[in-house]
Amino acid sequence: MNSVIFWNSILLEASRRDFTKGFPNGQNPGPIATSRAMAIVHVAIHDAVAQKVKPAAAYLPKWAPGTVLPAVTGTNLDDIVAGAAATAIKATYPKSIDFVDASVGTVDSKSYLDGAAVAAAVLAARVGDGLPKDFVTPNASGPTYGYHRGDPYQAGQPQLGETWGQVKRFTGAAHQPLGPYPGHAQRAAKAYLTDMNYAKDFKEVRDLGKLNSSTRTAEQQRNGTFWAYDGVSELGVPPRLYNQILQAWAVKAGLSLAKCADMFAIANVAMADAGIDAWYYKYVYRLWRPVVGIRNEVVPAERDAFWQPLGAPQTNDTKVGLTPPFPAYPSGHATFGAAMFQVLRLFLNTAPGKIKVLDVLNAEQPADPAVPAEEFNFVSDELNGISHDADGSPRTRVDQHLKSFAHAISENALSRVYLGVHWRFDGVPRNAADSIGGVPLGLEVGDEAFSYFKSNNLLVS
Repeated sequence: MNSVIFWNSILLEASRRDFTKGFPNGQNPGPIATSRAMAIVHVAIHDAVAQKVKPAAAYLPKWAPGTVLPAVTGTNLDDIVAGAAATAIKATYPKSIDFVDASVGTVDSKSYLDGAAVAAAVLAARVGDGLPKDFVTPNASGPTYGYHRGDPYQAGQPQLGETWGQVKRFTGAAHQPLGPYPGHAQRAAKAYLTDMNYAKDFKEVRDLGKLNSSTRTAEQQRNGTFWAYDGVSELGVPPRLYNQILQAWAVKAGLSLAKCADMFAIANVAMADAGIDAWYYKYVYRLWRPVVGIRNEVVPAERDAFWQPLGAPQTNDTKVGLTPPFPAYPSGHATFGAAMFQVLRLFLNTAPGKIKVLDVLNAEQPADPAVPAEEFNFVSDELNGISHDADGSPRTRVDQHLKSFAHAISENALSRVYLGVHWRFDGVPRNAADSIGGVPLGLEVGDEAFSYFKSNNLLVS
């Protein structure tokens, strides 16, 4: 097996254990800390490979000017990768040290230590990057219209990542008052509550996302579950799902070790920045979730004081579906997914140009044509024939077919509506010219990350 893919698998296993009963948990809470950890690991792998085959392509000296990476003179590239990966994983998942050490096997000591030294430099550069001491803070409460409050089905629900938007990004500039994407920030989420489309989005999630909805189709419910990965036992969080898809594409495309080092680094850096940016906006706008908004709507005819969402599936547990512990806008799923699939499009060059918002909106239509070079099938751990529902019954295995990366972005974003945990505009606008939601943001972040590596000549391959 390609050693980059192998160590990505070890990283994903460490992440899975971080959310699974029977293992130590909480090392990287939620998708945001997980995305940062995964980016650090893959930057370490990338730069270890670069130092061996193309030192000028190392990422760290560009990101942290003045940094000098240690030379890599060992001769075994797989063991160089092992040293970098194992060192970075053990630092970001310190409760998995024994598991990681057991995965190393017999290595050339010089090569392994060279990779480890590069990882140590990467880790040192991220010290003091704004990683908060407290990931969870009390939820604010109050009667303000549109304002985020805790899930009424989770008494005392806290909120995750209130200061995450201040973590130093992996590419590009730091946040300005409304972030680095002025086009995205033109439409404040609170202002959108007075927009004519809010009524459409309100009614859509009220009807399709309700626990016992009579209008949600079996396909919509399946899609909601397929993309979930809501921090549950055995599965973990969305960045793990998206890395599983990256693995599938690395194998499908027959990528070399160097190309894998590039692709996994760019995609994970994009997802880390996607998390930083999405959480920045979440706590700028602090928009309520459907379970709060539908129960507290001021128009009596629209309000449902007893509304309960289908909820994010608590897979492999006996709990009912819940609403995630942070504000709605923009959707983290939509932002992470759009960033990753944008990188895939640009890196693999599967179609002309970058993915646009209009492509994603068109992909929702059944008649939208497939992009042959982007078609793929994938089995989510949510629907693998092993994971089970709250009643203990195993879910049916589903080999999901996606006809393009834009189709995958669309399904991923809208899946949250079918679960009743997001408004449509948290993910995608109804008009391609309206830059609102996680998809427009994520597409920009993915483009930015790819351009950062390409324009700065940071591609090893």
